[in-house]
Amino acid sequence: MSWMRALKFIGLGLGLAYALPTACGSGGVVGGECRDVKGAPPCPPGSTGAGASQGTQAKGGASTTTGGTTGAEAGNGTAADGQGGNGELPDGGFLDAPVDGQGDAMAPLECMPPHDSPSHCGDCDTQCAAPNPLCAPDGNGSFECVPKCAKPLVECQGQCVDPESFNSDPDNCGTCGNACPSNICQAGKCVGARYGNVALLCLDFNSNNSASSPTTLLGNAVFTPTTNPVKVLSYTLGASAPAVNRVNQVIAWAGMPRNRSAEFTEAKTVDAVTAKLSIVDYQVLLIHDLDQAKSGDPAAAATTWESSSVLSSFVKAGGVIIVLDGGDGTAEMHELINAGNLLDPTGQTSVTGQTDVTLQQVWNNAPFDVVGANVLSPFLGTSHTCTFDTDAQANSQTIFVLSDDEAGGAPIAIHRVIAP
Repeated sequence: MSWMRALKFIGLGLGLAYALPTACGSGGVVGGECRDVKGAPPCPPGSTGAGASQGTQAKGGASTTTGGTTGAEAGNGTAADGQGGNGELPDGGFLDAPVDGQGDAMAPLECMPPHDSPSHCGDCDTQCAAPNPLCAPDGNGSFECVPKCAKPLVECQGQCVDPESFNSDPDNCGTCGNACPSNICQAGKCVGARYGNVALLCLDFNSNNSASSPTTLLGNAVFTPTTNPVKVLSYTLGASAPAVNRVNQVIAWAGMPRNRSAEFTEAKTVDAVTAKLSIVDYQVLLIHDLDQAKSGDPAAAATTWESSSVLSSFVKAGGVIIVLDGGDGTAEMHELINAGNLLDPTGQTSVTGQTDVTLQQVWNNAPFDVVGANVLSPFLGTSHTCTFDTDAQANSQTIFVLSDDEAGGAPIAIHRVIAP
């Protein structure tokens, strides 16, 4: 009885297997074709059949998005061909499949219409960049890349401004960002250039210390410009190296209580000064005492510079020229002063020599002047302090800062103010 019942169940199972197809998979192929069965898992990609489901590849390679009804019919694209439909959409399409014959790719969210961002302006492929970094409506229902400011306006300091304002705007004079120190802009140019300065000092700084009056005096002259650090071009051809180093040390001392410093660039030839001296690069020209120079060299150097207007152009642009003179050695610094028109640009007055006043009292006759400020009066002249022998007279532009007399005598330090 039991074996008969077993045969009965075996026969029933075979009948059901013949009557009902199973799910797609290794056992879901009937007649060599895959069919979707309700309630069963979908056919895997790459299966064949006359009615492939949405997003699969139909027989013949037709690319579909809605599903073809026959193996030779494309999906939502163009008509199928031997390799299948190309699946392109009417918009030219970011939904297209990356390879013909495959299902459509998902649309990137950042490229969905409207295309109104700088990364996708007007279409998916246009990226806005300078000089047209913004995306704005083009008036025809789409978008285009545009500049930040509509013409004739231009961008300046983060705002759109009329370029005509550059003719009078002291913060943007002539061009965006050019601020006038005087706060006056006329016709696109800053009005009120800086005054230049010439300091002629008949002192030797070898015997000075950080607290001495000559240190304060030299510091006043060097630090007249407001920049920090002050950039100094030092002419040293004919000066002794120890004297140059000592002067640099004195300037460093003078800068310490002011929280200021100086950067020195040494010019060892006449041509180096001609080539390098510019108000753009330097604020001070420091001509050391050339007491070791060959006779005639100091005057020749100044003649070369002045023939090219190197000195006069520098001070008219707001530069400072300092000449040191110890009155010893070659003792021709007065000839350099005359050849460079540093005391009198007209040449009507000059310096004929120097007179030594070592260990004599020196008087500060111009404590109000920038060069004479905070210099003690009187103080005892150190080694190689001297007076300039000159027929020049003190006036509002030529100040005798230090002299050998309380009432004003022969000048020891002269400060000339040069109008721009």
